[in-house]
Amino acid sequence: MKLRGITRIVVFFIARSCSAAYDLIRDRMMGRTKLASLRRVMSGCLICLALGCAAGKDPGVKGPYNTWDDVINRWIGKPVPDLYLELGPPNLHPHEVEEGMTEMVWDFGIDRMPGQADEYGLLPMYGFENCHLYFFADQKEIVRSGKRVGCE
Repeated sequence: MKLRGITRIVVFFIARSCSAAYDLIRDRMMGRTKLASLRRVMSGCLICLALGCAAGKDPGVKGPYNTWDDVINRWIGKPVPDLYLELGPPNLHPHEVEEGMTEMVWDFGIDRMPGQADEYGLLPMYGFENCHLYFFADQKEIVRSGKRVGCE
């Protein structure tokens, strides 16, 4: 069973709370003071909150895309593996075009393997029927440009 969005977060915090309660009961049974137990629970909660926050900007989900142009613009200058993580692998085979540049095409009108943006519902809510996104990457696997065809 896959959990999505807010459900995943709620389940995570419930599990952590149960773990903290178990630690508190175990500490009481072992004769530790209430203050020491409270410190452990609070430390666990703080660590839990810190782990839930993003450590850096890249890679990962950064928020919803308003337009298909936003999808392209967000990925210019970023690594290709991170793009694959966000959009899933391209469903049309990548190929070399000119001077070592690689063309990657996502056709949103046909079945494809989903990425994080699909899982979290972050892609624009229109234009899926006839939408192709083209990304061009250099030999160092950095996205240098992109364009869209359709996506109206």
